[in-house]
Amino acid sequence: MIRNAFEMPDEYTTALGEWLRFDLSPASLSTRSGKEYIAQKAEIVSQITEGLTTHRDTFLASGYLKQKKIREAYALYYMTTNLLKIVQPLREISHSHFFEHSSSLRVLDLGTGIGAAAWGALTYFLKEKKNCRPEIMLTDSLGENLFEAEDFSRHFIPRLSGVMPKLSFAKFNLWKPNEIPEAIKKQAPFHLILMMNVLNELDEANDQAIHESVMSLLDANGAIIIIEPATRLESRRLLRFRDMAVTLGATIYSPCTRQADCPALIKDDDWCHTDVAWMRPKFIEAIDDIVGTLRLSLKYSYIILRKDELTLSKMFDQKNLYRIVSERFNEKGRIRSILCGENGRYEHVINKRDLSSYNKDFTEIQRYDLVSLEEAERREHDIRLLKDSKFSIVLPNLGAQ
Repeated sequence: MIRNAFEMPDEYTTALGEWLRFDLSPASLSTRSGKEYIAQKAEIVSQITEGLTTHRDTFLASGYLKQKKIREAYALYYMTTNLLKIVQPLREISHSHFFEHSSSLRVLDLGTGIGAAAWGALTYFLKEKKNCRPEIMLTDSLGENLFEAEDFSRHFIPRLSGVMPKLSFAKFNLWKPNEIPEAIKKQAPFHLILMMNVLNELDEANDQAIHESVMSLLDANGAIIIIEPATRLESRRLLRFRDMAVTLGATIYSPCTRQADCPALIKDDDWCHTDVAWMRPKFIEAIDDIVGTLRLSLKYSYIILRKDELTLSKMFDQKNLYRIVSERFNEKGRIRSILCGENGRYEHVINKRDLSSYNKDFTEIQRYDLVSLEEAERREHDIRLLKDSKFSIVLPNLGAQ
């Protein structure tokens, strides 16, 4: 199976450099001024990384993005590394013919920051859904973020040939989920609601209020995409929100193939995330070399919520669908991986002598592939694929096009 990596669009990179007033081309980065510029930004990225990991609570409370130099470094590194994470969920939603119902799509981006989710969605529309005419409302609790997002849009939007979005901006503090601004209520209901790297910054005690508030803004056939970091703490935070949402009547469209409680929460050291290949831009590589990070792929956790009980599994009209939720371990005499589905989360194993035309796809699986499996043997600690077990990759982890 040929798998293409996500590639940063030139339209975004050019707009980012223009907004930062610095040429981000590889040739520019190799010059003395280019190296000095990256070194300055890398120092701030290192401070942000340490703040978000080592001193998280106090760092978040400090309102770090109120400082312009930090916002610029954040945009350069974190907006870029988050931008394309929205594409996989959007591709999965597209299998429900989501973008074919109306030429106008009302989108609400909650906690937009400087706009990573919105710009990622527009990139998706540019490359794969040019007939879509999105109306996007970007919201954040910080006026400084909205100012930068609107300023960046002036550089980015003109480059989106064929995509003519309407943008609006509004302050909304999700720490007070019941105080929805009138500007947002007037544009509701929204077909698509985005929340990227927002949930982990909110008090979990307010999750029910947040869920009810966001759901009240959603169209009857709309979808909510929630994306969080792939770390154990943040991923499990999202999974707990997932379970709460299900108890309140929401449907998990994807990535889950089950609506029951998430089995990754049974053990404290389990969590769930995707991992997709991307072509790392040279300026990200240069920052990584200085900071000591290594963004060779994009790792993140996500869920897609709906009201209408539609699921990705129903769209493929197949039973016995599973999500690959670990790496593929290719050992001397066997191949193994963890699959999650209606029956729970279990390690699945195939002995190489049992590989056949029915199950050869197991040799190519990657984390977060959507797969089908029939006629396997349940054992005490795992599930074994037999020579006549039917196994196939239904949808690769990139969500396909």
